[in-house]
Amino acid sequence: MKLRELMKIQALQISSSAMLAEAVERMEALGTDVLAVVEDRQIIGIVSQRDLTTKVLPGNMLPAVTPIRCVMTFGATCCSIEDDIGTVLEIVKNTHAPRVIVLDCRGMAVGVLSAEDLNSEFKEHCTPNL
Repeated sequence: MKLRELMKIQALQISSSAMLAEAVERMEALGTDVLAVVEDRQIIGIVSQRDLTTKVLPGNMLPAVTPIRCVMTFGATCCSIEDDIGTVLEIVKNTHAPRVIVLDCRGMAVGVLSAEDLNSEFKEHCTPNL
């Protein structure tokens, strides 16, 4: 089963030069706790709620004037929305990534799947009924 058949598609990316306050607003509006971070049309990492709470609050950073680049996690594991669950599970297994950014055919982030989400979906959709 392809990922596009399983997930809700939405734009889940933000520029590395955007301010932290914008990331918080976008996460809230989209109902997500992670965004892909883009620079020069390439995904260069992620910013998560965890990044914001563990780096911004203790560091006394001002969300309105601090760019995402200052707190983001560099590097991201990505897959295509056309990939099947088995392929993505293999990617997670090989990279030990806690989450995978799902890209559309233009390379835009349209979803985020955690390893836990993938395992649940695999069991639900790919396990034969006995």
